[in-house]
Amino acid sequence: MSTPLHIAVLLTCFNRRDKTTACLRSLVQAYANFAQKHEAHLSVFLTDDGCTDGTAQAAKDVCQGTELHIVPGNGHLYWAGGMRAAWREALADEARRGRRWDFFLLLNDDTLLWPHALDTLWHTHLHCMEHFSKPGIYSGITCQEGHPEVITYSGDVFESGAKGKWHRLGPSDTPQMVDQCNANILLVPREIVDRVGIFYEGYIHGAADHDYCMQVRRAGFPALITPGIAGECEYDHISEKEECLRLMRMTLSQRRKYVNHPTHSDKDYLLMVKRNIPGKYPLSVLLRTIRLYCPRLYYYINKVRGLY
Repeated sequence: MSTPLHIAVLLTCFNRRDKTTACLRSLVQAYANFAQKHEAHLSVFLTDDGCTDGTAQAAKDVCQGTELHIVPGNGHLYWAGGMRAAWREALADEARRGRRWDFFLLLNDDTLLWPHALDTLWHTHLHCMEHFSKPGIYSGITCQEGHPEVITYSGDVFESGAKGKWHRLGPSDTPQMVDQCNANILLVPREIVDRVGIFYEGYIHGAADHDYCMQVRRAGFPALITPGIAGECEYDHISEKEECLRLMRMTLSQRRKYVNHPTHSDKDYLLMVKRNIPGKYPLSVLLRTIRLYCPRLYYYINKVRGLY
């Protein structure tokens, strides 16, 4: 008899009850399909970052029959902090119970897993072990809901040494190596956590998944995207060009407030560059300073660079 797989699922939420519960329902279904072929034990660690809309109770109702741990937050954890809280609790639970997680599955709470998602991730892991003789991290490709031809999240490949330009990969016949990836659906084997750890403490909201992927690659492990689509997730970020145009319409004080807000903080972006592309850091600081004080000049510079 094979040894059961132990999977810790990590999510964080803040007042998105309908989306969070829809995500959990899709997880329960994907797990039921996976368990028909594989002996696996799944536990969910959900950070409730001060929700006031009843998300925690709704999650308990959806996850009846599935082990669920609600991790309380202080209302100011944002995405990276909430994911770290869930991850730490999973590791603490492991220590308390004397069991070892084989995988950590990171999910955004606005992601809907397709029924075969866990099988797709598992086959990507087997492909990695066969071709690289070591584990890696595996990002599940997502598409716009109801539109599989519109890819929203997956992995990116840098096009230059300065890593100023990149292109996003889509589905293929086999898993593909990437330079950075998204954690909307991200499977992380335990060996990676033992070597690299969890999300870096310095991130507040964004960039933690990109940083993690690049740290994993630097540690000598592969980072792959699934060959096919693993779920659906709306792309809810504006482009850098659109953001710059928005900054042009703001006053300086409004721009200061904007770039210091955790959900689109310059700090997270610059920390990611400093940790992973240090040669680019001075230029990035200069460009972000120009973007703050003179967004029109920033727009022109990026247009000349071919980024717009």
